[in-house]
Order: sequence, then C-alpha cells, then structure tokens
Amino acid sequence: MLQQCCYLSQNKVCAPLPLVSCDHGVTHGRVIVEAHTDAVNVALGKPAYQTDTWNGTLPSTADLAVDGNTSPDRETNKSCAHTLSYNTSWWVNLQQIFLIRSVKIYNRQSFRYRLTDVELYVGFSERGFQSREGFHPGQVDVSYTFELDTPVFGQWVRITRRTPLDVLTLCEVEVEGVPYAASNGVRYEVFKGYVHTGTAIDVSGNVRSKLDCTSRCPNTKNCISTHYNKATLTCSQFDDLAFKQGDVNFDVIAVNSIAITETSRAQLFET
Repeated sequence: MLQQCCYLSQNKVCAPLPLVSCDHGVTHGRVIVEAHTDAVNVALGKPAYQTDTWNGTLPSTADLAVDGNTSPDRETNKSCAHTLSYNTSWWVNLQQIFLIRSVKIYNRQSFRYRLTDVELYVGFSERGFQSREGFHPGQVDVSYTFELDTPVFGQWVRITRRTPLDVLTLCEVEVEGVPYAASNGVRYEVFKGYVHTGTAIDVSGNVRSKLDCTSRCPNTKNCISTHYNKATLTCSQFDDLAFKQGDVNFDVIAVNSIAITETSRAQLFET
C-alpha cells in the first residue's frame, strides 16, 4: 500500500495518496512500500560499457565483466573486460532502479597493479549525476567487495580509478541488490530555494501546492525529483539530479530519498 506522510514539527500525518492537505509547514513527505525480497546479482547479463576496448587477439569487451565467469585467468578463460587507454571507466545499466547492498569486483591474476585506487559510482542516469559511494585505496587483490552500509539506490554502476597507472581490466563485477519496488521506507526530501537544470519528463500547470507536485512523482515512470514554482503553479518532474540555486520564496525541489545519501547530499547541494 502506498502512503504519503507529512512531517509537521514532531507530528507525522499519513494518508493514502494523493494527500494535499498538509502542505503548510511540511518538511518532507514519505512514500512507504511494504515488501521484501532477497538480494541477488542484478548485474548479471545486463548491458555493460567501457570507455574503449583493447584491440588485441583476446576478447576484451565490457560485457565480459557481467557474464558470470569470475575466473582471473584472462589468457585461458578469455572472460575479462579490458580497455585500450589508461584514463577509462567501466559501467553497467541495471535497467531499473535497485537498492544496492554491495558491489564486488574481480581482478585479473596477472598485472594486478592495474586495478588500483578504485572508485565506485552509482547513479540514476548514464551521463547525469552519479554519487561516489566507495573507494578502495591501493591495489585490489583477487577481489574486493564494496559493502554499502547505508541504503544506496541506482540504475547505473560505474567503476573507475583515481590514479590510472595503466589500462583497466575487470574480470567480473557483481552487484547485489533488490528491486526498488521491494524496498521500504522511501520518502521525499525537500530543498527550498533550488531549481532543476535538467530536462523535465513531465510538466503540469495549475498545481496548487508543493505536496501536490511531489505526490505526482510516484505515478510517473522514472521520476526521481520534482521542481515546484509557487509563483507560476508549475510542477516539473525529472528522471535525473541537477540543481542550482533559485528563489528561496518560490522554488522548491523534492528529491526521492532513494537518491539522497550523505555523500550525494554534499555533492548535490554542497552541504
């Protein structure tokens, strides 16, 4: 069952969607989804990409890092992604939003020094904002698991290196997660005085409150944030995160809390 909860000082008021009666003084709303499921490797067989691809005799394409083969022996098993240049990244499209619990990367048995100072990024779009959610200093041994202690949601997972000393090789990447619809405790965080700089996926006029605007997001495919302008009564919905400061009296951004972690909050709003 979907509910939206309004937080008025210390009191919480919940009701089935839509709820527009508690707009005054609301700090944020919450959409609660009650369901549970076990986490599995949600990257297996998904579309994968890398900056460029090694042009040698062995297969080296990005999809080899999500084929289920974790062998570190690239020469024998021919199952490792391998870039051509140094300053490169590898990324995978999970094709829907997941609650990501961990990301495990498998190194090659030879030339292990290439997988050094690894950074993990998670986002909701391929080219838009992605939050850095993990860092492994130094060389990765046989494998390394980024354990995400706080809930991190996203559709795109990217692996890169802070100090690329050589080409990037990944023999496998496993993303343990559960579908967004099976998570719970989802809410909207409100940020006054900001506007969205991206392209809206839906725009509505004559919307009477920021809460009314926010309540439309769960019913719009891929919506992750809204912008409400009190002066024009316009509600715009977005599938990515890109903000700048606006009018504190008229502009309100609401961001689904699945997109807000401590690290992404600081990166998005410089808090």
